[in-house]
Amino acid sequence: MRSAFGRSLEPRERRTIAVGATVVALAAVVVLGVLPLARGWSERESLIAATRERLARVESIVGREAQLAEQTRAMEARLDAGGTRLVRARTLALAASTLQSMVREYARSSVVSVTRLDAAGAPIAIGGTTFALPATISAQGDIYGIADFLRRLQYGPSLVELTDLTIAPNPVLRGNLLQVSIGLRAPIALEQ
Repeated sequence: MRSAFGRSLEPRERRTIAVGATVVALAAVVVLGVLPLARGWSERESLIAATRERLARVESIVGREAQLAEQTRAMEARLDAGGTRLVRARTLALAASTLQSMVREYARSSVVSVTRLDAAGAPIAIGGTTFALPATISAQGDIYGIADFLRRLQYGPSLVELTDLTIAPNPVLRGNLLQVSIGLRAPIALEQ
């Protein structure tokens, strides 16, 4: 009795082998050629879209430069006229909550993602019912968002003192995002 390998193949078996080899070859072309090409194309298109979005943001800012300068002057005049405001609350916990809400609103308005916000440190007594509440912030965003966030912290309606600032690129994240670490103190007045 002859083995299956020793005899010649029938036409049906040859067709089956040819179809199998064709399927394997097509799968190899798709996996090794088409998929990497499509993935690279998609990444390139998303990079182009992100670059266009940033360019549109810059162009919109440049186009409204006079209007933004006027708004800034008006805001600074209002702040100068009203004096610097302290965060006011009945308890330290409420003051910490108010500070967190303020920082989150600034971050949201600046399109910055806050990854950590800790305003539960031990307050520093300044005098009487006035304390300085320390806070630490870790956030991520592009250069424009972080610059706007820092501007809001500095020129916002409530007094905030930056005690520590570290900005570094984050190679893990896509889109040229930066990681920022901020230490700050906010003077608070406890109300009776």
